[in-house]
Amino acid sequence: MFKKTLWLIAACACGLALWRFGYPATLRYFFKVGGTITMGPELNASYLPANSMLLIVAKNDGGVPVAVKKIINPVFPLKFEITSANLIMPDLLTRKVLLEAFLNGHGRVGVFKKGDLKGECEGPVEVFRKDLAINLYAP
Repeated sequence: MFKKTLWLIAACACGLALWRFGYPATLRYFFKVGGTITMGPELNASYLPANSMLLIVAKNDGGVPVAVKKIINPVFPLKFEITSANLIMPDLLTRKVLLEAFLNGHGRVGVFKKGDLKGECEGPVEVFRKDLAINLYAP
């Protein structure tokens, strides 16, 4: 009886350790979010400045950027995919992420100027979805 209890406790401890340390590693390894980015109907391709830069940012539940994909001179509608290769803070990745996209012509990240476009997905999305839609608009 004692031996069975000891084995049960050991199995539970191993299961807990695998969940605690294996799940985040699996999440990072298989991280993939994708979809399509379009421009608002009032905008067209002539609106894009030369050498424009599109940044697609995935943020965790706390709002911390965990992945960034940069595309130079995008052509819309644009199919995108953010994978584990785009992770910048893999240890902070959560099951659901917030997706935002920013388009600018000046190349400065984090600076929003007149003429820049932005868009986002509604609410947090699961990290394995590939059917997302982001519409860029001028705020």
